[in-house]
Amino acid sequence: MLFVKKKSIVDFFDKLNKSKLSYVLIRNINNELPDSLIKGKDVDLLVKYSDKELIYDFLKKNGFKKVKHPHRRNIYLYGINKFEFFVNKEGLILDLNFSLVCRSLDKGQWLPIDQFIQNSAWQNKLFYSLSSDFNYWSLSKEDTFITLIVRSVFDKKKFHQGYIDGIEELVDHVDMSDVILKLNLIFFKYTDTLIEQIKIKSYSTVIDNYFKFNKY
Repeated sequence: MLFVKKKSIVDFFDKLNKSKLSYVLIRNINNELPDSLIKGKDVDLLVKYSDKELIYDFLKKNGFKKVKHPHRRNIYLYGINKFEFFVNKEGLILDLNFSLVCRSLDKGQWLPIDQFIQNSAWQNKLFYSLSSDFNYWSLSKEDTFITLIVRSVFDKKKFHQGYIDGIEELVDHVDMSDVILKLNLIFFKYTDTLIEQIKIKSYSTVIDNYFKFNKY
């Protein structure tokens, strides 16, 4: 198994932080950054569409080139700007997201998550220092917790172990009132059931029960 060189990842985030461009690392599953990012796997960054030209310029100056995104032919609804892929010669792939999104349950179109959560992603972002040489801006613990659940239900349609580990690492360290408030904007009356299933680690039942839920 080949990994992207740690130095390439550390150097990129160091330059990105110094650039003062606004960004948020959407997830770092299994803490794969910076030591164990498998080659071919991309890094999801939330960036501002209004900064697009500045970001393009920054990436070009730092050895990245734009390549075709695997989801470029997907359907994007409600004004979502399509994802964009950039890669450097070391094989570091960046997946630029201009909003937090999920797939619809019918035909898999991309939909934006509620605007309240979009705003929170920027207003409540946190700066993480995993080591003396690797630092990055991340979603808040609450927003990370929510996006792990949303991606598992709507995109993956399964709770993979890396996502379960992330959820369990956070569940006792989030403001649950904030989490519930935001999940209600996505799951509505299923939210209480969802939280209970996560608390008892019944991940295998979450999705089937959600699809069957009709007490709206």
